[in-house]
Amino acid sequence: MERLGVPQLHIIPFDLGCAFFDCLSLNNSKNLKFADKFVTQLSAECASKEITIKKNITLSYSRKMVTGVKYISNTLSEQAICYAKITPRLFCFILANGIGNFLLSDFDDIAFKNTDSTISRCNKALIVNYQKKITQATILNKYNGDDVFLEEENKMLEFRELCWKLVSEGAKKGEIMHLRKYTGAKTYKNNGLSYVLTIYLLTKGELSKNEVNHLMMSSFFSRVTDPTRWDAINSAIMTLEAEESPAQVSFGETMTYYSWSAVAVESPKAFENVEEAFENPVVADLIKVELYVQSRWFIADNSMDNVNKNSDVGMEKLQRLASLIEFYQAELDNEISANMSTFYKGIFAQVVKTSEVKQLYKSVLNQIITQKKIKEAHYQDKKRKNKLIVDLFLAVFTASSLYKTINDLIKGEFTWVNWVIFGAMMLVAVGTIIFNYRNR
Repeated sequence: MERLGVPQLHIIPFDLGCAFFDCLSLNNSKNLKFADKFVTQLSAECASKEITIKKNITLSYSRKMVTGVKYISNTLSEQAICYAKITPRLFCFILANGIGNFLLSDFDDIAFKNTDSTISRCNKALIVNYQKKITQATILNKYNGDDVFLEEENKMLEFRELCWKLVSEGAKKGEIMHLRKYTGAKTYKNNGLSYVLTIYLLTKGELSKNEVNHLMMSSFFSRVTDPTRWDAINSAIMTLEAEESPAQVSFGETMTYYSWSAVAVESPKAFENVEEAFENPVVADLIKVELYVQSRWFIADNSMDNVNKNSDVGMEKLQRLASLIEFYQAELDNEISANMSTFYKGIFAQVVKTSEVKQLYKSVLNQIITQKKIKEAHYQDKKRKNKLIVDLFLAVFTASSLYKTINDLIKGEFTWVNWVIFGAMMLVAVGTIIFNYRNR
């Protein structure tokens, strides 16, 4: 049976709220021990749910201190502490920075199961974009119709809640720090989800160059989920030349395309299933880059939410957050190395550029600096108010103490105790003056 759409991979990040490896810490022994325990507990909890957990870290010890960590496989993801196969089409990669990335595949046109059959008469670019939009909307609970991936949605939520539970239990025992408590929870946005990034897997010749350009760059797909708009969109694709073309990186006969909203792989041979896609070096590298970039994007995207939605965020936490953002900023600037293949360098540069993750980090850092200035102003104002109260208290206390001493002096009843009290009060008064002078 001919496929209506094209194979698609959807990357869906979520926050566990902690860091299994804290890049700002000089000693990650405690965090890595918890990471190892987390994977063990997750495996035990998932055994009865028919979810396969593959541990991806090994720790080296010196006595009870962790001295090193090794990631067993980096084929599909950098620094994943474990991989999960939840269903035949749903996977999850849990990274050391505390971001989990679901990967949902659609090789069976699942997205169209509730769609009017007349869509089959539309242009392929429209069909493919519709497939993506329906899937993304149903995952984020923004689709008015029946969910098309109901089983996978329920499985994803169940898996997230299990991860959050294990992190919360570890935080209560002091085994891990809950760094991003607000976003690492079901109450954050769409049950803990924020957005979906889609990878199209195209077969060469399936779409014309103009159709690919429209699919990746044109804005008229914004209402594609409305069947009454199909004729107009279809006409635009067929009659108009795309105003923009996506960035491209080639590897042999395989071409990759990049835009802000999606990426695509155009291969000479069709992908029949997700295992074939994972084994393809181009797709594997693209998944690896996207998981890396999307985890950094998600941390930056939710950082201000964690600041603005928590009333107990002080200057120390703000400074730590600013340092983390600066670290990841520098990492993105310097990630390309001589050890990378030319193709990997090319796709990494394009994903970073089209995702606009660097601009996001600059914006977030500016917001944090503003928040720090506001906090500093509040702190200084509170400090001035507290100083006034202390000054008033000292003045009253000094005056009341001096009153008795002076009164005794006038009456001729001045004893050595009066001299001690008088001297102490003078020292307090002079000390208060010097303290105020130095802190004005």
